[in-house]
Amino acid sequence: AMRSANARFAHAVRGGDVDAALRADDELHDVLVRVSGNGAAAATISRYTPLIRRLERRRFGEGGNCRSAGLHEQLIEACADGDVDEAVRVTAEIWRGLEGLADGE
Repeated sequence: AMRSANARFAHAVRGGDVDAALRADDELHDVLVRVSGNGAAAATISRYTPLIRRLERRRFGEGGNCRSAGLHEQLIEACADGDVDEAVRVTAEIWRGLEGLADGE
């Protein structure tokens, strides 16, 4: 499910379809939230998603310059390998990318 979502995500970003990229990105990350069964994490994500949409729209509108699809692949591989430390590292890198946009990079 994550691989399929990331393929749709990458295609949408390349095509400049930000709305489709957002949907695919949500689907990809939602797999982990669902599998974890962590209601607190799900509630936190739900609460903060509207706040980060503006940053995501900016990032996903970068077209070929968007690094997220590659980072998603790293995350998917870490999950497939059961490598929690690497999954956490990649997730932090994904979030730092949005943080950089908020800081005006």
